[in-house]
Amino acid sequence: MGKFTKGKQSVKNLLLLSSVTLALHISGNAYAGTAPEIKPNINKTSSLKKMVSKKCLDNLIISDDGDMSLRSGCNFSFSELYTHDQFFRDRVIEAFKASPFDGRFFDIESLAEITEPPGDNDDGWSVFLETVSREKGITAQAFAVPNFNELTMIIRDNGVGNGKCRYGIYGNTQERNESFSLASLYILNYKGAFQDCELLTKVPNLSGYDGLAGQ
Repeated sequence: MGKFTKGKQSVKNLLLLSSVTLALHISGNAYAGTAPEIKPNINKTSSLKKMVSKKCLDNLIISDDGDMSLRSGCNFSFSELYTHDQFFRDRVIEAFKASPFDGRFFDIESLAEITEPPGDNDDGWSVFLETVSREKGITAQAFAVPNFNELTMIIRDNGVGNGKCRYGIYGNTQERNESFSLASLYILNYKGAFQDCELLTKVPNLSGYDGLAGQ
C-alpha cells in the first residue's frame, strides 16, 4: 500500500512539474509577435541580392531629380521577397518573434527604394522596403544591405484602438552596421512619426530615441 501511494505521489509530482513547465513556456511567449503569412507568388526569382546585382544596377531608372528606381524585372515587393528570399524571410520572422506585434494583416506595400553607397564601395547598395496594416495600424520598415547580409527592421504600432504608440528595432542593431545606420537615420528624418512613441527594445546608443520628437 505504501509503495502504491508513493507511486501515485510521484506521478502527481511529475504532472505538476509538467504543468508548471508548460505555464512557464506559455508565459515566456505571451508577448511574442506573429510573423506575416507566406503568400504564394509566381515570381520565384525575387531576391535582395538580385536587386543590387550589376545587371539590375546597370539598368537603373534615374529621374531628372536624381532619384533612382529599379526596373520591373528587378524591383520586388516586401511580400515577394518574404515568399521567395530565404534570408529576407528568416530575418523578418526573427524580428516579429522578438516583438509583440502581429504581422498577419499587412495589406499595403510601397515599391522598394534603392540607395547608392557613399564613396567607392559598390557592395554597399541598400534596399528600403515598407509594408503597412490598415486594420492594425502597424508599419514595418526593412533596411537591407544584401551584399553585407545585413537587415534591420523597425516595427511600429501607431496605437490604433488603444492610443499607445510603441515601436521596436530588430535585427542588425550594432552601431557599425550599415543597415542599422539607415534605420536610425530614418527615425531622425521622420521624428514626427515617433513622437511620444515608446521604444520597446534596448538598443546600444539608441536610448534617446524613446519618444524622440517629444524631447
